[in-house]
Amino acid sequence: MSSSPRSGLLAVAEEAGVGALHLFWGGSLATILSAVCSILVARLLGPELYGVYSISLVVSGFLMLFTDFGVSQAITRFTALYSSRGEQGRVTSLLKTSLAFGLAVSIAVSLAGLALADQLTSLLVGRPHVAHLVRLTLILIVVQPISALLCSALLGLGDMRGYAAVDVVRQAVRASLSSLLALSFGVWGAVVGYVTAYVAGLLASLALFYRRYVKVRSLRGPEAGVGEEGLKDMLSYGFPLYLSGALGSLAATVKGVALAHFTTNFEIGNFNAAMNFAVLVTLVSSPIATALFPAFSKLDSSEARTMFAYSVKYTSALVIPAAALVSALSQDLVSIVYGDVYSRAPLYLALYSTTFLLAGLGSVVLGSFFSGVGDTRVNLKATLVYVVLFAPSAVALTSALRVEGLVTAMIVATAASTVYSLRVATRKYGMWVDLKVSAKICLAALLAAIPTALLATHTPLPMVANLALCASLYLLIYSTAAPLLGGLTRRDVEALAGMFEKVAVLRPFVRVLSSYEVKVLRLAERLKSTSST
Repeated sequence: MSSSPRSGLLAVAEEAGVGALHLFWGGSLATILSAVCSILVARLLGPELYGVYSISLVVSGFLMLFTDFGVSQAITRFTALYSSRGEQGRVTSLLKTSLAFGLAVSIAVSLAGLALADQLTSLLVGRPHVAHLVRLTLILIVVQPISALLCSALLGLGDMRGYAAVDVVRQAVRASLSSLLALSFGVWGAVVGYVTAYVAGLLASLALFYRRYVKVRSLRGPEAGVGEEGLKDMLSYGFPLYLSGALGSLAATVKGVALAHFTTNFEIGNFNAAMNFAVLVTLVSSPIATALFPAFSKLDSSEARTMFAYSVKYTSALVIPAAALVSALSQDLVSIVYGDVYSRAPLYLALYSTTFLLAGLGSVVLGSFFSGVGDTRVNLKATLVYVVLFAPSAVALTSALRVEGLVTAMIVATAASTVYSLRVATRKYGMWVDLKVSAKICLAALLAAIPTALLATHTPLPMVANLALCASLYLLIYSTAAPLLGGLTRRDVEALAGMFEKVAVLRPFVRVLSSYEVKVLRLAERLKSTSST
């Protein structure tokens, strides 16, 4: 490891931690805005029309399979790599080439989609009467991939604030416009608001990218173009990730088709309402995974091994309890936000939340690790494992058990994919996960979830007060059980507190919680010493 205080594992870990916090706060604000929009649109449209609204986005999502080819992920890795080497000339040339390629492909696919809109609507969702809505969404085929390319460039250049700001702009426009248009024009208005929001996101990403690009160009020194060879390198690196994303999108399309053919619009609306709440958990996991992607590409094997182990442990300590809490309070969460009319959503949410327990096996970290070290074929194979299991089981289980069957298929396929990736990381790269610690964190979350769920079910308090009381009880039990069981050590508490204390608004809460954790750890140490004597 380098002796420089600003290089090596410590510097990269600090950069990743600060970046994750920027992404967390940006993601939090964007999620709040998105939730407000989803709640308003779902309430204004009702379960039936909300299902139609969801279905209208399936075709454009399918066509976006054919737009990126992994270039966006390659931009992140190569811009980070070249920037760290001071090769700014290669960065600017790389950005020009990749954006020109992405724009040409996206326009071609959108024109093909426009020509085949009627046929694709009938084939994929079995509801030809929504073809007019599908045509409206086809602009997303250009807007969304180009915005993703620009944001990937921001990520590779270290502009986490800008990366997070794009989604905030997008969701702010969506929250203000979609609900207003849905009130006046129904499903059509909601779709127009959705598309307009992505256009606004593209404009924001373009402005932020141009600002960063000008700075890079001013420092580039001698020109060092990449041209066709650079594009080939990006495609060679990114194509396995593209295929992985394409397979993931194919799985999402299979999910949409299975729902469309085997369930009702009412059930689809409930399922999508439940998935909106799952964002509460991904709000914790996604910023960490995003920040780790460029971080792993800057470390040698021994540093990456250390960072991997701690990343899995800390993501488990955050993601698993968040998932257990959402599951325990699913009934109150759905009732408060969407109302009692979404009667099936709590069950779907509680069932799907079990997927996040796989964070204990590294599900949040593994994809970023393989992308960072350049072994993108492993991500492709992991996704292939997922799709091969999910596609047939989704059709079979959804036809037999409806939405519950679909969620079961998602859980099983995700577990198999995670186990495969962990096995490769362990055997090929010497990565390791402390399964005992992960199990202890799961146990602590379970011990907190059981009394919380019982209290949520039987208390006579109003729902909002009940939600606050139950969340407080859960936090108290988990923060006590995790250190007592050995899921968290004093070093872990200090590391997590040090990271979150950098956010001023969290500082008082973090200090109180970390102080409590330290006292529990001291008690555990005294109990252990007493029993040993």
